[in-house]
Amino acid sequence: MNKDNKILAEKRKVEIVSKYGGKNLSRMLGISHPAVSKWKVIPPFRAFQIAKLGDYSIEYIRPDLRIAPQR
Repeated sequence: MNKDNKILAEKRKVEIVSKYGGKNLSRMLGISHPAVSKWKVIPPFRAFQIAKLGDYSIEYIRPDLRIAPQR
């Protein structure tokens, strides 16, 4: 992850956790609130789960991830 993408991913993590709330987000993902609190950036699998909620695309959440196009 380059420096610019890391900074952007960190800002997006703060934005997304603020929107949903840490406790609500942890419940939606089926994980503990402390697990969410430990994130510096949203892990790839969690980014996928959050994208499935519908408010954000995975590319927005983690701009460093390259997702293969659907066939």
